[in-house]
Amino acid sequence: MDDKQKAYYKKLYEKLSKEYTKEELVEAFVFPSEMTEEEEKEANRQLMADRMRRLTNRTPEEKMLSGLLRIKYQMKDYINQSQFDEEKSTIYFLNEYLKVINKKQKDLAKDIGIHVTRLSRILNGKENLSLAIAYRLEAHSGDQIPAIMWWKLAQKEIEQEILSDNKAKQQEKNKVKNIVYQRA
Repeated sequence: MDDKQKAYYKKLYEKLSKEYTKEELVEAFVFPSEMTEEEEKEANRQLMADRMRRLTNRTPEEKMLSGLLRIKYQMKDYINQSQFDEEKSTIYFLNEYLKVINKKQKDLAKDIGIHVTRLSRILNGKENLSLAIAYRLEAHSGDQIPAIMWWKLAQKEIEQEILSDNKAKQQEKNKVKNIVYQRA
C-alpha cells in the first residue's frame, strides 16, 4: 500500500471514529491489508466460522428482522426492475411474509383486522391488495416494509394487466357509446 492510500485510510478512519465506536468499526468495515494466500484463506475461514456462529445464535427477533429486511430488499429490487415477473407477485411476497412472521393466514387476517376470506382472496389472486391493507401491513411489520412498497407491487401487477388483457379492454370499449374524438 502506498503512502497516498495509507493517508486516505487514516483520514477515513479518523472521520468514522468520530461517529462510531472501535467495536462498531470492526464489525462494519474491513480495511484492506496485504496478506499471503495462506493468511487470506485462514482469515476467510475464521470469518465464515464467526458468521455461522452468529447466524446460529440469533434470537427469534433477529431472525424475524432479517427475514423482513430480506423481503423488503427483494421487493425494492423487483419494483425497480422495468420487467414484469409473474413469480414476484403480491401473492409471492405475502406468502414470504407469512413464513417470516411464522403465522397462518387466519392469524395475519386477525392481526390486520380483515376477514380471513378476504386475505385468502388476495393470496389466491381473486382480489387486489388495497391501500388500506398496504397501510396495515406496514404497521404489522413494525414499519419495516413500507406501505408504498406493497402498493407499488400491486400497481405493477395492475399495469401488467392493462398492458396484456386485450380481451377485457375490447369488452369495455364495446360498452362505450358516443366517442368524443375519433380519427378519420
